[in-house]
Amino acid sequence: MLADETDDALTKQVMRSILADEDAQLVVLNGDLISGEATQSSTSSEYLHEVVSPLVEIDQQWASTYGNHDSQANLDPSLDIFEQEAKYPTSLTKSDISGTQAGITNYYLMVYPHDTLDGPPALLLWFFDSRGGRNPSNRNDDIESGVREDWVDESVSLLHQPSWDLQTKIMKVVQWFIEQNANLTSEFGGPIPSLAFYHIPAHAMFEYQDKGVNSTITPGINGETVVSQGSGDTKYTGQDSKFMQALLNTTGLLATFSGHDHENDWCFKWDNRTVDQNITGTNLNMCYGRHTGYGGYSDVARGARQILINQEDLENQLQTWIRLEDGSVSAPVTLNSTYGSDRYGAIFSDKRSQVSGSTSLYEQHYPPFILYFWVAFWMLTQWRQ
Repeated sequence: MLADETDDALTKQVMRSILADEDAQLVVLNGDLISGEATQSSTSSEYLHEVVSPLVEIDQQWASTYGNHDSQANLDPSLDIFEQEAKYPTSLTKSDISGTQAGITNYYLMVYPHDTLDGPPALLLWFFDSRGGRNPSNRNDDIESGVREDWVDESVSLLHQPSWDLQTKIMKVVQWFIEQNANLTSEFGGPIPSLAFYHIPAHAMFEYQDKGVNSTITPGINGETVVSQGSGDTKYTGQDSKFMQALLNTTGLLATFSGHDHENDWCFKWDNRTVDQNITGTNLNMCYGRHTGYGGYSDVARGARQILINQEDLENQLQTWIRLEDGSVSAPVTLNSTYGSDRYGAIFSDKRSQVSGSTSLYEQHYPPFILYFWVAFWMLTQWRQ
């Protein structure tokens, strides 16, 4: 980023390298696009253009969620990021819900088969704003300084309630998700396979890690304690429970993807009851991305999670792996009915993760800076907003 030109150059080099290695049809920037703490209010609207320049150079489509570092005193995620993204024809980022409590990046995209836009979509991509960070008080005189709540707003996921407040005409978030998904299911005659993206991980990931990560069935780096929704600046009291219950109740949801914790990049299958939430998983796959940029902490090699989706069997499985900046591949897995019991060989869960049988997976150490998590998609090529 502009706060450190050397690290920004390294970040863009990582992005260009992975884009060259992977024939991605969509890139998801899954939060923390900018280190807002390092910005100046007089130039804060300029940072986004640096972030997306490697994508713009090759006309690469992308979609974003925003993270806790994307909202700080000198950085307004609406003015300085969302409004800047909207200037690019290859940005698919939207904001389908208004209201100060909802955040910004709550929306969905419909993915169609490569040969037609007629009929139902083959896949839905859901995006949620897990908020966090600080209020942009230096960018907006009407906003008081202070901490933003760091979870998907409960009003987004309330079940079986009208999504419109007739007095204020403001749509609410979890509630919006439930109703919108039901409408799409009705419109297209059945549930549609889907994926979900949000920056801060769900508390279920903390509970899984707390019981012990088995690196032979959950390959990847397990380098730090999960900091889940509701546990950043406050004590965790189940703040994401309604959101997670809404996800679990979504027929056809194949996996969720989050970022936030720079030294974790594993996937797990949520199939048991959480202690803190008292919610039972329904075999939902939950994954981290990979720290892509040179901002923030971490000495792991930079990279990005890849997701390969094949229309012929997308209801049953998807393939995912980490592409590293040196071109090697780490932690390739198949998310299917047996994930969580399949064994993946000698996988070390420290910062120098290595997978036996893969190509050149030794991860070198690099100095830290910037913040990205991104996901690149393959196979289905047509996107409708």
